[in-house]
Amino acid sequence: MERTNVKVEFSIFGEQFDPNIITNTLLITPTGTWLKGDPVRRDLFRKETCWEIATEYEESLDINDQIDKVIDLIQDQKDQVIRLIRKHNLECKFEVVINIENNAKPAMYLNKDTIKFIYDLGAEIDFDLYIYS
Repeated sequence: MERTNVKVEFSIFGEQFDPNIITNTLLITPTGTWLKGDPVRRDLFRKETCWEIATEYEESLDINDQIDKVIDLIQDQKDQVIRLIRKHNLECKFEVVINIENNAKPAMYLNKDTIKFIYDLGAEIDFDLYIYS
């Protein structure tokens, strides 16, 4: 039997920049990077450059477990992230991907500290839900 699982991604993205600038400034190894124009498939190309850190898909009944893991990685670097975003005209986003198995829905709320952190970064947050029976 499959269990509900959650993955959280934090990405910094923009038109054109060197993702190594972010890696070297934050001293965090990304889980992924790509450049604008990189192929996704033969007929599909990346629309922007991106630097990303993410959790793996993990069994979870509370999305905050995975959100906190990502925030813990960048919490001490918040001011540096904000500087990079402003200096290079970038944006950032958290994406929460939830695979709901057998109708076992996780707790889905954001506490005040998480909301403040996301707000301070000027980040967006997306929720993607996939339901499997």
